[in-house]
Amino acid sequence: MKKKLILFLAAAMALCVFSPTAKAEFKPESGQIKGYMIAEYFYLANHHVEDFEGRNGFWLRRIYFTYNNKLSDTVKMRVRLEMNSNGEFEKDSIVPKVKDAYLDFKLGGGMSLRAGIQGPPSFGNIEDIWGYRSLEKTPLDLYKWTSSRDFGVSISGGKELIYKVMFGQGSSNKSDADNGKKIYGMLGYKTGGFHLEVNGGYEKLKEVWTDYFIHGHASYSGDWGRFAVEYAYRQEKEDVEAGDNPTYTYNVLSAFVVFSASKKVDIIARYDMNSGDGYRERFKGSGVDYVPFADKFEPNFLIGAVSFNIHKNIWLIPNIKYTSYKDPDDGRETPADDFYRNVTLYFKF
Repeated sequence: MKKKLILFLAAAMALCVFSPTAKAEFKPESGQIKGYMIAEYFYLANHHVEDFEGRNGFWLRRIYFTYNNKLSDTVKMRVRLEMNSNGEFEKDSIVPKVKDAYLDFKLGGGMSLRAGIQGPPSFGNIEDIWGYRSLEKTPLDLYKWTSSRDFGVSISGGKELIYKVMFGQGSSNKSDADNGKKIYGMLGYKTGGFHLEVNGGYEKLKEVWTDYFIHGHASYSGDWGRFAVEYAYRQEKEDVEAGDNPTYTYNVLSAFVVFSASKKVDIIARYDMNSGDGYRERFKGSGVDYVPFADKFEPNFLIGAVSFNIHKNIWLIPNIKYTSYKDPDDGRETPADDFYRNVTLYFKF
């Protein structure tokens, strides 16, 4: 099966590259350079880690620098670098890393094949609908269910009925040499302002089986703004040679609304509710950058913000973020709530 897949992909690429209609017109100077920056002032008014209370400062949550170009009429490329401040409240240098590096081949019939480091079909579409990655990641990304990037090959297409399947390494944008790989799939429908979608992924690792996650969302966008509801379920199964094989489950239910008060002002609200024994047994919340959660607790996360478009391609976004934790019912003390007061500056070029 793997040999057939490899032969199919190689043949598809060859047809695209050597097609008589594919003209070699690569001009480096004609490529597009674009990107954005997210700078932020943060203040921790309250936090479950007492040492963090009262901390404040500036950081760069993200810098994107992207180069796009066409290699021919049917082949295009992208290279993107990402840079971030340390989101763990420790001093560190800003170091660039490769975020995207791929070739995209037109296969005809609205279908395309993409090879390299790219975004899997997990939460890219709901992130576009959310529209405020400058404020925070979407749930599957924020709680580290699956990565925003993977190294692999994908086929996608469609206009109203959209689809994408991907075979990846399951190692984000890092190299990998183990025998475990990850399969993704997405099917969606969009018309007018409506967007419905179901996607998921399956991965088998050497020590822990991340059997699957499944994620669905529905949204509507109009002149007044947009809203969305999404739900996702994840199951991990630990592979133990002797004894029982414990299974851990995770659930997240999230909803947001972006209300356009005027052409230059948006009012934003979002609420994430997390549950499942996976959070109580395995969740490494302290590893979440910029908004570290308590380890092995179920967090509920709230965002409130007002976005001001103060100049072309520049937004100033005062915002609050609030986390509460569910009572674990196992004798452990419930962590104190977390309360962030931030001002975010987002601009693109």
